[in-house]
Amino acid sequence: MGYVPRAAIAALVVACTGLMSAAFAADMAAADEQVLRLVTANMPRSLDPINIDAQRIINNGFAEPLVHASLDGASLIPALAKSWAMVEPTIWRIELQPNAKFWSGAAVDAAAVQASFERHQAKNTRAGSLLKGATFKAVGPTTLEIRTQAADPAFLFKTVTIGIHNAAKADELGDKYAMEADLSGYFKPTQFVPGELVVAQPFDGYWGEKPKLKRLEARFVVDPQTRYLALQSGEADMDANVQFEQRRSYIRSKKFQFPAVNQTNWNIWMNYRNPLLQDAKLREALSLGVDRKEIVDGVMAPFATYSTGHFPAGLPYAIKTRQASDVEKANVLLDQLGWKPGADGIRVKDGKRLEFSVLTYGWWQTVAIALEAQWRKIGVATKLQVVEPTASNQIMLDGAFDIATYCSCGAATGDLHGQLASFYRSDAVQNWQKYANPQVDALIDQLRTELEPEKRFELSRQIQDRVMQDHALLYVANSELIAIAQGVKVGGVDPERPRDITPSMFIKAE
Repeated sequence: MGYVPRAAIAALVVACTGLMSAAFAADMAAADEQVLRLVTANMPRSLDPINIDAQRIINNGFAEPLVHASLDGASLIPALAKSWAMVEPTIWRIELQPNAKFWSGAAVDAAAVQASFERHQAKNTRAGSLLKGATFKAVGPTTLEIRTQAADPAFLFKTVTIGIHNAAKADELGDKYAMEADLSGYFKPTQFVPGELVVAQPFDGYWGEKPKLKRLEARFVVDPQTRYLALQSGEADMDANVQFEQRRSYIRSKKFQFPAVNQTNWNIWMNYRNPLLQDAKLREALSLGVDRKEIVDGVMAPFATYSTGHFPAGLPYAIKTRQASDVEKANVLLDQLGWKPGADGIRVKDGKRLEFSVLTYGWWQTVAIALEAQWRKIGVATKLQVVEPTASNQIMLDGAFDIATYCSCGAATGDLHGQLASFYRSDAVQNWQKYANPQVDALIDQLRTELEPEKRFELSRQIQDRVMQDHALLYVANSELIAIAQGVKVGGVDPERPRDITPSMFIKAE
């Protein structure tokens, strides 16, 4: 066998790398054209990661978590965490990127990350359940130790939405931090109009791969047709919220590309603070009154399939049971509950109409309109409350709704406990409807500490079966929707993070 000197191999690698870099550079437009224009229905109203309305600050590269989740939800990708290990069932050891800095120049060291997590625990309402009982301690300049109350082999998945930030600067600035946050992402805002506009440029002190884009312009455009027309005319490069009405138009055009995204399970939330919705039989009647065939094969066609429980069908921890649709049975149930049709067809009991408000927004509105007509067939009146997507977060948190088409949607995940707990555990903040079942709580707690994959899958299926029997949520459809549309000139999209603006993205040459 011939021997190739190591120096020759190194020279060959350098030569090949040079050729690849030259070819890559030739594919890129000029530097002054490296501007990505994003239109979206989700815009931040605050840059402070603890704020419920800090929308897309991780997606846009402003804030960083410890880790990202892969597209299929099954594995973790390094971000501010360079490496990690579960050294004991309740202890995680995290090694941070050694050269990471905040925009101010302050080090993103273990002490700063500890302070960031502790501020989330104290002030971030949504993170309270995710990080409950965990303690964070800097045990070295770039080494963070995390202790959990019980064994939790998937704990790090719970941190993928937790933006690390300079908590000391937040304490110093107070309310001004919402506009002047000190984060560590590869893009730094140069102009911020809350809820409307963010313009950002690369952060020169970023520890990792530098962005190829020289400028990001993200604008709030609530109307889906306006977003489509902006891409069609070349005034925008990316639509982050493609809706049913525009999907066919996007697909027919050769001007666009569609990164693969994972399926989600669309569901309807019912607020148990409303005494009527505490009745499982009434919830069952509402479920039976949903014509899922009309929604899946009509309204959402051809981008949806039928729901089977919390998770999209086909996953090893999904169940196969569908919620039934049966108008006749729904009417019988409501009759038995004492709700009788009034003169206008809406049911009445003890002088009170069977009527609910339905919170909805953007990409859910078409489905909500269909639901309004379907429920009227069983004598249930609804009043649509249409809001901007960002506004819906606080409304859900406040519990100021009866029924909501709110897409906190089930998806593939490596953290079965975290996702199921956030929906169905009685004390979870994001259990917006306040569903409670002691048997479900016990199964969720058992799932948290179970290490054997097959046993975890079985526990997940048991939880879904129990939730289905309670009609806790109404499952509408598994969506195969195109969540993202980009112009064909957009290159370098990370297949594991298709919804995000990443350093690898660039604008292609003509």
